[in-house]
Amino acid sequence: MLDLKGLTPSEIERFCMAELGQKTGRGLAVARQLFGKRIEDLDAMKDLNRPLRAGLASRCRISSLAIEKREQAEDGTKKLLYRLEDGNIIEGVLIPGPGRLTLCVSTQVGCASGCGFCLTGSGGFVRNLTTAEMVNQIFAAAKLSPDPITNIVLMGTGEPLSNYDAVRKFAEIATDQHGMGYSPKKVTLSTCGLAPMIEKMAGEMDLSLAVSLNATTDEVRDRIMPVNKTYPLARLMQALHYYCDKTGNTVTIEYVLFKGVNDSDEDAHRLMALLKGLPCMINLLMFNHFQGAPFERPEEERVYAFRNTLLNHGHVAVVRNSRGKDIHAACGQLRAGYPE
Repeated sequence: MLDLKGLTPSEIERFCMAELGQKTGRGLAVARQLFGKRIEDLDAMKDLNRPLRAGLASRCRISSLAIEKREQAEDGTKKLLYRLEDGNIIEGVLIPGPGRLTLCVSTQVGCASGCGFCLTGSGGFVRNLTTAEMVNQIFAAAKLSPDPITNIVLMGTGEPLSNYDAVRKFAEIATDQHGMGYSPKKVTLSTCGLAPMIEKMAGEMDLSLAVSLNATTDEVRDRIMPVNKTYPLARLMQALHYYCDKTGNTVTIEYVLFKGVNDSDEDAHRLMALLKGLPCMINLLMFNHFQGAPFERPEEERVYAFRNTLLNHGHVAVVRNSRGKDIHAACGQLRAGYPE
């Protein structure tokens, strides 16, 4: 049976017209009931006519996702453990902030990127998530809070652009006026730097883009991010300039600082040279340690000196405080598990 949560509003509309003989607009009404009002029971969709509800019930299903465990950090961040229908486990993070509530969504079970500073990749890649499994993370997490989820970040487990087709449909559901209705500025995709897919998404996905850069030379980036051996810095920057030129958007550059590896004044100057002419803002993050990690967290003084170098030369740079470190929910710490 078709899973309605895996279909975009336009796909639901076409299905209702072609397969169920419904008039124009009836399928979009289904999408608004499901994604907008979060009604997950067809019988409860009273705005729909009875033949439409009966036709959907005979041909479609509405899946759900169980939260198996949840844990709350001292700062209010919640780590969520979801169990999928096939028994696999993924994680999400619900992050409260002033006037907002952000949900970190996973796109894969595991990850094949193998970044040396990220625990997720150490467990290897299992499979891509379906569009419905991504959508269901929002449905499940929303039930935990009286406040609405205001921001979506595709920064959980997995590389979103390695699951391109499912993520593209998820982005459409999230931002379509007949879907969840989020502003594209409130939905952010973070990638390790798959250059051709960045160029492809420029004409196909209307959302915000963040790129995990983390080095200013190919020698260092090759060591910490294997993707750089396929798409080195020059190729990545070419893709980012193309993306910004085509979309008119500003890119967020994520730069995780490692003690003695990429945090020198020389690195700061190389970073500015690398980003010259690119419409971007820079998020600086301190490495979040995990057992067996080959890197160390830099001193705060060094981090702010790095930031100040960027600021003094006219760049927009912010030091981001990692949320949920005490429950292993911070950047780079997700691996579908909980502390013993």
